[in-house]
Amino acid sequence: MGELNQINKDGKEIIVESHWTLVRDNENKPKSILVISTDITEKKQIEAHLFRTQRMESIGTLAGGIAHDINNVLTPILMAIQVLQRKLPDEQSQWMLSTLESSTKRGADIVRQVLTFARGIEGDRAAIQAGHLIGEMERIIRETFPKSVNIVTDVSKDLWSIHGDATQLHQILLNLCVNARDAMHNGGALTITAENMPIDESRIHIHPEAKAGRYVLIKVSDTGIGITPEIINKIFEPFFTTKEVGKGTGLGLSTVLSIVKSHGGFLDIHSEIGKGTIFEVYLPAVADKGQQAEESQIGLYQGQGELILVVDDESAVREIAKEMLEMYGYRVMTANDGKE
Repeated sequence: MGELNQINKDGKEIIVESHWTLVRDNENKPKSILVISTDITEKKQIEAHLFRTQRMESIGTLAGGIAHDINNVLTPILMAIQVLQRKLPDEQSQWMLSTLESSTKRGADIVRQVLTFARGIEGDRAAIQAGHLIGEMERIIRETFPKSVNIVTDVSKDLWSIHGDATQLHQILLNLCVNARDAMHNGGALTITAENMPIDESRIHIHPEAKAGRYVLIKVSDTGIGITPEIINKIFEPFFTTKEVGKGTGLGLSTVLSIVKSHGGFLDIHSEIGKGTIFEVYLPAVADKGQQAEESQIGLYQGQGELILVVDDESAVREIAKEMLEMYGYRVMTANDGKE
């Protein structure tokens, strides 16, 4: 007994559970084989869906387990950067430290993003300018992508604001840009654009999940190999990937779709073999044209010799905190735990 891939009379591929039994004649010689096959295609599909769900739960458990440890790694790095920013005032050092600070914060945000995706935690929402996100993404990919990838951005003036989670929207751009890069094996053009896009009743019939209203349209296009019609409907499935083992998890586009839907938006994709792919992300605009809420900068108070006790079981966090507080004029005592 075992499972076999077969073709049914309609030419459709099916999976069967097959039992083969040797039949003997009256003289106990092999006479024939009795084959009983049962179509278990639907059963296997349900099992595959269950396995995907279990894998997602495992990712959530894993992410929760490592998030604390990763934050313990990133926290002293971030604090050390802030100390060095005061000690190294020259322009080049400030630029490098600013880049490190941004990347470290983004690393912490990505940990939170994994938790958000795996556990369905709602992120913080605020009025965001897509142009700012695209500008930050352009800087990152110019520093990290091969020089053979020509990067072009075009953001319309007076772009409407989006009500959303900056980290999640950043993740959309990052995943789409990385996929575009990977599709251009010998280099090419990566273009990111953003424009206001009012959508009326005549256009929403194409997308049942869409509602008439004001949207911000973000396009990420490449001149890569394109996507074949056979797989274009599968690319948003969790764990589906055409990349080699170790080069892709198959979670990138499913994450993109999940985030876009959670923001009340929708996606379009256009692709042609050998000519490239365009992803169109439609995100609802907020009612007003308010600008992105800037993060308020909390003032750092200069100490007057006050004594502060720092307790943390991570020595790196403890020592960097001590260094930073002393730099601001405080006296510091440290301890590993409550007993100490």
